[in-house]
Amino acid sequence: MKLSDVQYQYDTQERKRSTMSNTRLNITLPTPIVDDIKALYGQRGLSQFLEEAAREKLEVLKKKAYKGLIEGYQSTAEETKEVLKKFESAVTEERDV
Repeated sequence: MKLSDVQYQYDTQERKRSTMSNTRLNITLPTPIVDDIKALYGQRGLSQFLEEAAREKLEVLKKKAYKGLIEGYQSTAEETKEVLKKFESAVTEERDV
């Protein structure tokens, strides 16, 4: 992936983020985790960090789910082709009558 692609993805995500509505949450996290995030992102960067972390985790979970679906479809592809061939020949035979 080129740097320009990364920048485009970042710009696109930022545009989407700025037009999305937000939901206020009240969450509880261990103090050391919050302290580490604040040390890296600053006092007001906690929401940004949590949003980025949630997006990354959701992306991973969605990829796993899609991978499972694709593998499932691929594993039944040959069987599906055979059923379609039988159906096609049955339909063709009925038309010829």
